[in-house]
Amino acid sequence: MSIKLAIVEDQELFRRLLVGLCSTQFGFEVVCEAGSVAEAIERIPAANPDVVMLDLHLPDGDGLEVAARLFETMPEVKVLALTSLRDELTIHRIRSMGIQGFVDKNVQIPATLRSAIETVASGRVYFAEVVQQVQQAIRSDPASFSKVLSDREQELLSLLGRGLTNEEAAAQMGLTAWTVHSHRRNIMKKLGANTQAELMRYAMRKGFVRADGNQF
Repeated sequence: MSIKLAIVEDQELFRRLLVGLCSTQFGFEVVCEAGSVAEAIERIPAANPDVVMLDLHLPDGDGLEVAARLFETMPEVKVLALTSLRDELTIHRIRSMGIQGFVDKNVQIPATLRSAIETVASGRVYFAEVVQQVQQAIRSDPASFSKVLSDREQELLSLLGRGLTNEEAAAQMGLTAWTVHSHRRNIMKKLGANTQAELMRYAMRKGFVRADGNQF
């Protein structure tokens, strides 16, 4: 199957292994490589790949930002997320954005990756089992953030979950501190969080804040 592939992965060694695997063993044409959001946005449109294999944890931002930009300028491109991130927020955003595939880089074997690339390139979707498991957990939880929080509240939670004060979060979102205070109170009530510590733990557990303390 003739497939033009772009690979976005910030770890140089792993990217080189992926390039070799996809070109030598799978027989695909790797037309573009990138190690950051900026490089991906700059290089991929000119390369015009069929499938973009996309890591979501990049040094200069959120890999899903790359997908969003590509879908705006290249509506026919297919995106396959290759990542170790498997929290509820990541899975929710992947499905909501219309990304066509998800492969867990920690557990999948090369044959699975090849099958995923070919499936996505053919216009179908490919999602690892963990995606179905997480989606089921979200559907069965009446208090899931996707059901009880607005988009603005979810955006704010990613800041409050890092421990930012009302003033600090307000400055980043262009709001007043009082508005953030009101949102914080509503968010905590909706999520059943009684303290700031509980709110931060929730944000970490659901993926609004990664283990390294960064906003996702």
